Amino acid sequence: MNEIARLIEETPFVDTHEHLWEESMRVRGVAQGKDSKLPAPDLGMLFCHYTNSDLIVSGMPPKDMERVTEYELSPREKWALVAPFYERIRHTGYGRFVRETVRKLFDEDDLRDDNAESISEKLRKAVQPGFYRIVLRDFANVEYAQVNNLQAPVFMQTELPDLLCQDISTVPLSSGLDVKGLSKAFNKEVGSLKDWHELIDGCFARFGPRAIATKNQSAYARGLDYDEVSAEDAAPLFARHLQNPRRLTPAETKAVQDHLFHYCIDKATEYKLPVKLHTGYFAGHGGMPLHRVRANAGDACALLRAHPDARFDFFHIDYPYQDEMIAIAKHYPNAWVDMCWTWIINPAACVRFVKEFVTAAPVNKLLTFGGDVLPVELVPGHAAVARQGLAQAVSELVAENWVGAGEVETLIRRLMCGNAHELFDYERATSAWK
Repeated sequence: MNEIARLIEETPFVDTHEHLWEESMRVRGVAQGKDSKLPAPDLGMLFCHYTNSDLIVSGMPPKDMERVTEYELSPREKWALVAPFYERIRHTGYGRFVRETVRKLFDEDDLRDDNAESISEKLRKAVQPGFYRIVLRDFANVEYAQVNNLQAPVFMQTELPDLLCQDISTVPLSSGLDVKGLSKAFNKEVGSLKDWHELIDGCFARFGPRAIATKNQSAYARGLDYDEVSAEDAAPLFARHLQNPRRLTPAETKAVQDHLFHYCIDKATEYKLPVKLHTGYFAGHGGMPLHRVRANAGDACALLRAHPDARFDFFHIDYPYQDEMIAIAKHYPNAWVDMCWTWIINPAACVRFVKEFVTAAPVNKLLTFGGDVLPVELVPGHAAVARQGLAQAVSELVAENWVGAGEVETLIRRLMCGNAHELFDYERATSAWK
């Protein structure tokens, strides 16, 4: 191992984005067995997030993929379904991070028929109280993870606040408006836009001090072209939404979302919380509208100009339009770019991206790791792919005389954890739980 690879291996990541289930939910899932809402705790867990998409795109029948994560089949029977298609995707990032997980956690070079049962047994037995710290800190070398928990409507009251810092989800507050659900959850009667503003204010007052950031993934459902709509213009539209959302035209629905989205950004700024936004590639398969993905960077510019005091963290480097994100990071003081998820979307593109970013934009604007997964077991594999790519990128920057040998250690620490320490207030968020 060369010196650069050694430094990267020893330096901890701050993991800026995960969707991890709570640890207790995983422990209960093992006890509940097939009554659990989680994938079976065997090798199917390793294929349940992202890699399943590559397998299906390669030709695996979706019904067979479902059976791989369910409880009826044995691990060897599941492997028999996966194996013919695994060979087709083993060199993709999604294939690679499963293989790296198997190597890191189970000391095996790959999944095979002769180890499907033993790997599954080790995975199941490891699910005990405390195993998240072992997986994240000992195997992935992650200081802490920032989590957008998908099981809580706005904010997860995590049992592990020092390890799993939580985002406030602004989707149900704005772009994916859930008046009925949140009114019930927060015991707040909502009869007007003013009432909804008060509910949002209450959410930030309650969760803001303990949150690490806000998160919104509305780019899956609509463009990031959020116009500035006044409360006066939005109020009558919101009132009609309360009566019957279907009576609003698409343009009117968009106007309500636009107003509330900007309102949430203002609240995040008030509470000094970075604003995380999904950009770029879509999870899943067979449904990505690439023309809309391409518009993300241009739409982001209007948001950056509208909220100069907000700090925006643009996720997934807007892949496959990452050049535009480098331009944004270079031009806008309030823009950061986040490589969460992208190391397993396209590892080779990420190597190029790091090199081009470092030589174009201020280096403090780049965040280099977030696993973006549900099963904690996949974080070490993803981190291993990211470390390999970072080592290659930094080595090439040195070899090509873009970075001096004496600058390497500082650069690595900044990219892997230093920039995240500057952008996110971990001490404030964790101390508020005490």
